[in-house]
Amino acid sequence: MPIRKSGLGSRDVVFAKMEKASESPPPEVIEKAQRLLQQKVATNRRWSERYGQVPQPITTENFGKRLFAVRNNIYALETREYFGDFLRDYVVIVFGDEWWKTEMAKAEPKRHPVAQWWEESMRYMSTQPLQPDGSRRGVPNGVLAAFLAFAYDLYVVSQIDGLDDLLLNRLKKTDLFQGARHELFAEATCIRADFTIEREDEQDGSRRHAEFTALHQPTGQRISVEAKSKHRPGLLGQPGQPEPHDKIRLRFGGLINGAVRKNPAHPLVIFLDTNLPFRAADRLLTPQSGNAPSRLLNKLLDQVKKEHGDKDPFSGRERPKEAFVLRCVGRYVCPKYRSSSEPASGSDAVWKYSQ
Repeated sequence: MPIRKSGLGSRDVVFAKMEKASESPPPEVIEKAQRLLQQKVATNRRWSERYGQVPQPITTENFGKRLFAVRNNIYALETREYFGDFLRDYVVIVFGDEWWKTEMAKAEPKRHPVAQWWEESMRYMSTQPLQPDGSRRGVPNGVLAAFLAFAYDLYVVSQIDGLDDLLLNRLKKTDLFQGARHELFAEATCIRADFTIEREDEQDGSRRHAEFTALHQPTGQRISVEAKSKHRPGLLGQPGQPEPHDKIRLRFGGLINGAVRKNPAHPLVIFLDTNLPFRAADRLLTPQSGNAPSRLLNKLLDQVKKEHGDKDPFSGRERPKEAFVLRCVGRYVCPKYRSSSEPASGSDAVWKYSQ
């Protein structure tokens, strides 16, 4: 193709472009840009207030599919499917086809807890009202809430830090699932609170390790994190039959003492899963007037103090820099005592998924 020469040299053209670019854009363009920037900032602020310091899902529509990116992987769904559909399928992808086929071939009561939650969640959502676009929409029940919380924690840790192979292997084993699931929750919670995770070297047998070290980005403060979960018969993959509610014990001192004895290098934060039914958890965790701890929680802390020679292990250690935070949560899911169709306690979430 012939090249037509102009009367301007290349240097003249460059300067002409620079002079043109230096001109101020029209006022209406500046106003629109400022408005869009303010909207973006407001959207990000609302997202952080609701979901913590986790970026919004990376997703787009292309090639006739809805695409989701998790670190270096891209997953394709039908364009009419939702983020809830992605979370539902993501658990299956992470655990692997062979593992999933093996579990689903078992009788439902013999399956891994995650496989049971998945099956019950699909069953529950199939009974929810059908929407004009062909989706179903409903408030999660207890089992669905447990599955969604697990799936989202799995996604958060995978997206931000990458899922540790050792943790994934523990999650896939029924007898190790409860502790591994609570550790996943602790890690995802720290990520949402703007911490970066520094995993411990599990192969180092020279000392006892916390689950992980977390570095708070805004302040530079490091903490040692311990995740402790109370095992109860018949729950979360544990053998036996669930205990009647009036027989459940509220003793957690052994778990707290085990965390304290590790003598970590940084201030210790303990995530304690009480694994209690909802009413018992309310009695333990609902504060008294003035936001004081409940009588049961005070009794628990007094017992821990007594076991440490009447010294408070949460503030009276040899190194005054040490600080201790006890974060109590409940992860009790037992359809025997809670209708699988009953909405999750205190939940205002609505899950929507494609038919």
